[in-house]
Amino acid sequence: MDSKIQSPAAEREARRAAAASAVGSLVEWYDFALYGAAAALIFKTYFFGTTDPAAGLLAAFATFAVGYFARPFGGMVFGHLGDKIGRKPVMIATLTIMGISTALIGVLPGYDVIGLGAPLLLVLLRIAQGLGAGAEYAGAVILSSESAPSTRRGFYASWSGAGVWIGSALGLLSFQAVLSMTGDAFYTWGWRIPFILSLVMLLISMYIRRKVNETRSFEKAKQGKEIERIPLVRLFRTEKRRLLVALGSNFVLSGFAYIPQVWALSYLTNNLGLAAALALGINAALLLGGAAFMPLFGRLGDKVGRRKLFLFGAAFGAAWAFPMFMLIDTRQPVLILLALVVCFVGAVATSMAAQAAFLTELFPPAIRYSGVAFAREVSGALLGGTAPLLATALFAWSGHWWPIATFMVVMALVSLTAVYYSKYFRSDAHQGSDERFNEDTEGQGPSSRRSPVQSIPAQ
Repeated sequence: MDSKIQSPAAEREARRAAAASAVGSLVEWYDFALYGAAAALIFKTYFFGTTDPAAGLLAAFATFAVGYFARPFGGMVFGHLGDKIGRKPVMIATLTIMGISTALIGVLPGYDVIGLGAPLLLVLLRIAQGLGAGAEYAGAVILSSESAPSTRRGFYASWSGAGVWIGSALGLLSFQAVLSMTGDAFYTWGWRIPFILSLVMLLISMYIRRKVNETRSFEKAKQGKEIERIPLVRLFRTEKRRLLVALGSNFVLSGFAYIPQVWALSYLTNNLGLAAALALGINAALLLGGAAFMPLFGRLGDKVGRRKLFLFGAAFGAAWAFPMFMLIDTRQPVLILLALVVCFVGAVATSMAAQAAFLTELFPPAIRYSGVAFAREVSGALLGGTAPLLATALFAWSGHWWPIATFMVVMALVSLTAVYYSKYFRSDAHQGSDERFNEDTEGQGPSSRRSPVQSIPAQ
């Protein structure tokens, strides 16, 4: 249905779905940001009992990576269920798992109390976090995209990305607040407070999310008996090229983005000597800057096309990696803030705003949840979870940031290439909708080598 004839009730439903998706993403990434900050500042000694700072940091970031390794399994399981039983019930389940596991981390005893049981329990809860998060963001962008009119799909889908970074910033700011309030006690019990507060955010989010209706796209697929018995089987059998495009598009939002978002925090504090509170404040500012631009970029994607916006973001990221580190090494807080905010807004926010509707339009409704979740979480596990660990190892090996900047350039160029070739495998942002997608695929067998939407000019 075109936005020009969209009824007020349908527009309200689109806004409600976008808000529910954004709030769920906020909770998910509040939890993940807490873990990333705690891994850099607390967990390296509290849960691993080592006096070697480098060894402790490697161990802490290894548990950070464990959560990402669990995400593809969560994506496959909950993506399958999202395509089988609906978007809404799965998103309620993933949010619950995420919130409860985070709160439990806040009450775990340390290494000095239960020895090896401390890191073991931490890893188990981190796995639970990863399983819940594995399909949360995919479900959020699908729910908001499928509930929106086709010509405003980018705008509404971008709300979830804004929720991601607002949640991340809240996680960092809550750490900064309890650090200021509790002083030295922060390292013994103060750090637990933000983790336990996750329960409050979970309850608020559940209340909002339960009021959202199931999407019309899923209901149509269900009524038309288009539900796949095993969506992943069709995905691997007939949609491999689409899947490769989706996997490649996420490199700039996983391997690239986690250098300024996560690893930079440890670099600023451990290598440049910035106070932890200042480093957390800088990190929160760049996240809030990215969130503020997300709806604007989402709307821009509606006007100029997701693909063009995505190409710009990936290209900018490749160009900015080395200048970013040069500015950071001045040790001037204002220039450090500028370097990171420009990176985040120019490369990561543009790419993420474009990707939200881009991935939804890439896959047909019957396998959409599985396709988006699998592509995002596999690349996230391979790159996002390991990027801080790899950056730490590269810096220990070289004593300099140039290998890390080179890594960022490579990640951005992979996404640039994937998005460039997406013109053969996706529907047009302005002409396409789920109805158009289904019409264009009629009469084409699953083994057809021609893209079912290749006749629609991509932007």
